Amino acid sequence: MHDLSTRYALLTQLPLFSGVSSTELLGWEDALKLFPDELPASHIPLIRQGEHCSHLLFLVEGELHREHCSAEGNYTLHSYIQAPAVIEADRLFGLTPTYKHTYTAKSDIKILAIRKTFIGSHLMKNDVFRLNLLNLLSATAQKRDSALCPLQLNNPEERLRLFLERVFVDCDGEVEIRILMDDLARYIGETRLTVSRLLNRWQEEGLIRLGRGKFVIHDIRKCILSRP
Repeated sequence: MHDLSTRYALLTQLPLFSGVSSTELLGWEDALKLFPDELPASHIPLIRQGEHCSHLLFLVEGELHREHCSAEGNYTLHSYIQAPAVIEADRLFGLTPTYKHTYTAKSDIKILAIRKTFIGSHLMKNDVFRLNLLNLLSATAQKRDSALCPLQLNNPEERLRLFLERVFVDCDGEVEIRILMDDLARYIGETRLTVSRLLNRWQEEGLIRLGRGKFVIHDIRKCILSRP
């Protein structure tokens, strides 16, 4: 009984399950198979960008590396997510129900996968789950709407921050962008020299670490919100 109570205590800490009683989760046990899969750290992707979203996925333990390549192939984004987390719940339905990122296990992980068909047949019948999902989808939509609001920015530094906010809209902590300086300059409507000087100043201020054809942002939220 101890193992059972421990397992369900863990499940109720997951996004979307927060507030759902252990009794209700127990009622889903047979149909949903609420047993996380344990997987070792690996360089082989668990999920690839563009694959069909067939399951609602939760990261129960560990850390995932995620990568997104822009449609035109001009830049690649790298970031990390830590447990507990839900993986791209906003991509399950709609016009393009495909994953936006490629995911690999940075550490040993536990993943809980629930078939998409069970969302309607079981999960959506629970008031708490429905409210949690609505809050998650609303927050995601509001973040992206805020990042896409048109702004008239004459300052190149502000334009660069806005570009980073738009591409890293749902990221926290350390992130990395692989992009050529010429492409970055075109994205923000500046010269290569201006962008180079700006990035070098950010490195001196400790915001980023420059590399060949890429740069690492130590704290994306701090970088976006900081001002000269």
